Amino acid sequence: MKLTKRDIALTKFDISPVKSIYFQGKRYTYKQYLKIRRSNTKNSLDTEKIVKKDYDELLKNHSNKQKVDIVIDNYNEWKKSRKP
Repeated sequence: MKLTKRDIALTKFDISPVKSIYFQGKRYTYKQYLKIRRSNTKNSLDTEKIVKKDYDELLKNHSNKQKVDIVIDNYNEWKKSRKP
């Protein structure tokens, strides 16, 4: 399930006195909302672990020159993203 930026932002709030909440285009009870929020957090952590594992496997098959090139490319990408 793909979350929108708005839905992701809503998952950051903890609003316990609320009885129901409008989330992902539907009305949920607060308990249902918390369950969805927990599962989304768990899924994102699992996804990050899988991506890290796959990236490590990819690097294992590369030569040292290729590894250095990848690190340099990642650094340059990061540097460009930091410029205003």
